[in-house]
Amino acid sequence: MSAAFTGTVGIKPTYGRASRFGMVAFASSLDQAGPITKTVEDAALLLQSMCSFDVKDSTSLDIPTPDWTQSVGKSVKGLRIGVPREYVVDGMPAEIQALWDQGVAWLKDAGCEIVEISLPHTKYALPTYYIVAPAEASSNLARYDGMRFGHRADEFKSLDDLYATSRAEGFGKEVQRRLTIGAYVLSAGFYDAYYVKALKVRRRIAEDFDNVWGQVDAILTPSTPSAAFALGDKQIDPLTMYLNDVFTVTTNLAGLPGISVPAGVDSGGLPLGLQVIGKALDEATVFQVGAALERAAGFTAKPGKWW
Repeated sequence: MSAAFTGTVGIKPTYGRASRFGMVAFASSLDQAGPITKTVEDAALLLQSMCSFDVKDSTSLDIPTPDWTQSVGKSVKGLRIGVPREYVVDGMPAEIQALWDQGVAWLKDAGCEIVEISLPHTKYALPTYYIVAPAEASSNLARYDGMRFGHRADEFKSLDDLYATSRAEGFGKEVQRRLTIGAYVLSAGFYDAYYVKALKVRRRIAEDFDNVWGQVDAILTPSTPSAAFALGDKQIDPLTMYLNDVFTVTTNLAGLPGISVPAGVDSGGLPLGLQVIGKALDEATVFQVGAALERAAGFTAKPGKWW
């Protein structure tokens, strides 16, 4: 999402490809490091440097790292590209649909076969993500209590007040909101109703992808349902802000690789991106298709130097 909003390329590798050691843990079963770059080739170079097995990360995969730069520029002729019908969401701006259609046309022209697919549990992805992620965040960020980690309040009346004040001062409003949601869904009486149920739905979402990989080599979707919103514009309506994640959370929940490539601008001149989702550990095809989109789009509306 960050890359789509800023006219840059963002790659999220398969969960476990890149070590998370040293990162502040947000949602442990979702977190995965990946670079944001100017070009797809730069993304391949950087990701290649980042990925290797790390004994300090228990989720790190002990597998070789391919030379992904070899995939950039490789012909996509003959690849089968899936277009999920469930990603046509209510209220999606016409310019997002037009960009998606253009992406399909670009890949057709490059020799790809376009296949309509179904990912039936897509509609449950957003609520599932916003149960799993805050729940894990509330657990992970509990260590930032003003004692061992994080900000420590200067003024407090008791030990409990030190904890509460340190966290209130040290965490921003959005982090506090997510921690509150997470604590709620993990609390007694709600754990089974929310968190456990969300984990079951997450499994169904992953199975949706498993069921289509026999038909397609990669999946093409928009990166976001709109361009970037103005700073502060959505703070009064967090739900609208969360809806911007609707196309990317499925990739995170399933642990799959995905890339966002800048492909156009909206009516206000703000960048819009297209997302390519690949099979687990098949970043090569993701880079291959992403580079084909990059060549076809010829995106030039990139920011100049600001310094």
